[in-house]
Amino acid sequence: MIDFRYHLVSLISVFLALAVGVVLGAGPLQNSLGTALNDQVATLRADRNATQTQLEQTEAAVHERDAYITAAADSLLPGTLADKKVALVVMPEADGGDVDTVVEMLEKSGATVTGRVTLTTAWVDLSRETFRATYSGQFSGYLGTTRSSEADAILGEGLATALTSDTADASALMDLLTASDTPLVTVDAEPTGAADMIAVVGPRTAVATGSTADATPSQDPAVWATALAGTASVSPTVVVGSADQDTDVVALLRSARAQVTTVDSVGQSTAAVSTPLALASTAAGTIGAYGFNEGADAVLPPAG
Repeated sequence: MIDFRYHLVSLISVFLALAVGVVLGAGPLQNSLGTALNDQVATLRADRNATQTQLEQTEAAVHERDAYITAAADSLLPGTLADKKVALVVMPEADGGDVDTVVEMLEKSGATVTGRVTLTTAWVDLSRETFRATYSGQFSGYLGTTRSSEADAILGEGLATALTSDTADASALMDLLTASDTPLVTVDAEPTGAADMIAVVGPRTAVATGSTADATPSQDPAVWATALAGTASVSPTVVVGSADQDTDVVALLRSARAQVTTVDSVGQSTAAVSTPLALASTAAGTIGAYGFNEGADAVLPPAG
């Protein structure tokens, strides 16, 4: 049986422990703990300030680089695409400002934008896969000999032919592309004639914008690589987009080793200035990858 003396000893032990804790907390431990915490806070504050300074310096460097490249465009671009006609293709979720900047640089290079169309997500919708496979058979009849046996690539060939030819077959292909309640293409500015080449403007990275280029259970973004490779097999084509994530259009094209000229970092001045230069280089027979991300061969295409 536990007697009174046991309870008394237990209570004394508890009070002694409390007393010792109070004494230590108010004395030596208080100073050492407080000093340690203050040191940690000071270190974290210094790290934060250093990171903020580095970020500001990086942003300033990017702005200065873009300003320099934009200014250099006045001497680099004029005459690059003199008298050339360019069809503009806009991908889902592409930024309107990015599209406008690319158009500005194309016009500065001497090119005329003959028309503008927008691709829909029907190209990558998994529920439309069987439809695309069947529908491509109708395209083949107007294309004659196709360059690929893949349905999505054939649809891409049809897009290029519709934009770069003024034949009755090309008109029929555009009708097929824009037909039905869920068309593959919508027309923003009716083409005024056959184009010599095609510029495709894609969205910024999927993480930054929630782009439809991002992988979802209902879409297969890899189809873009197949379809745009089909487009590039018919006409000189440059795809300007992002390559920050694996599902970004330029990253997809590069990982698939598609024979398509790509420019990454859409939204930056470098990408817009590179577009006319890349089109000129592609038309001359050189397929390249330009920009700052993985897979790029050079920052800028060759000038002149």
